[in-house]
Amino acid sequence: MKEEIAQLKALQAIDLELSALEGKLAAVDSELDKRRQSISEYQQEAERLRERQSVLEQRKQELEAGLEEDLAKIRDRQTKMMNIQTNREYQSLLKESDDAKKANKEREEELLRITEELEEIGKKIEEAENLRTGEEKLLKEDTEAAEKRAGELSAKKDKVLKKRNSKTKDVPPAMLKKYDTLRERRNGLALAGVEEGVCRGCFMNIPPQLYNDLLKEEQLLLCPTCNRIMYPQTAEEKEKA
Repeated sequence: MKEEIAQLKALQAIDLELSALEGKLAAVDSELDKRRQSISEYQQEAERLRERQSVLEQRKQELEAGLEEDLAKIRDRQTKMMNIQTNREYQSLLKESDDAKKANKEREEELLRITEELEEIGKKIEEAENLRTGEEKLLKEDTEAAEKRAGELSAKKDKVLKKRNSKTKDVPPAMLKKYDTLRERRNGLALAGVEEGVCRGCFMNIPPQLYNDLLKEEQLLLCPTCNRIMYPQTAEEKEKA
């Protein structure tokens, strides 16, 4: 059984190496995804600002047209006031003229606010576009580097996979099935070393008699708590862990 456990330990080391390579490959894609997400967010921000810009431009045109109408009303009322015959007519035209002036002032104030906001929006759109362009440039550079890195990692992974396939031939089928099942259920760790009666997989104490049986290395034993395959952990293995 000692030899079989050694084979499983070697297989687990290979699988951990594979897992690390897969993690690095995923990290390469993740970094590119972050860059793409940034580009998308800047595009969405620019689009949102342009929609607001369009609404304000339309309102600005309406206000400018309204200002022209107000000025026309004021001029018309002032002309009529020069030719009125009664005080009642004068007061009526004066009120209409004052109302037009008030409306004109309100439109001018709103127009000023919109003009200032449009100027600020223009700056923000330019900033978002510049940031997007910068991110696209970096994405292109990162993609080239990522493709090279991914190629290197994939090549290493292929080599490790070949080594794994070769190693599995040395492991009895039933034991291999047990190992693979535990590896899937225990976050990639099917085996756990035991030091001084403590399982290093779950850090729980195992019964003394079970620990004594484990030290004999005569049979396949599982941790009562985490169900991993146990093996006596040497001092050298502890230092590497």
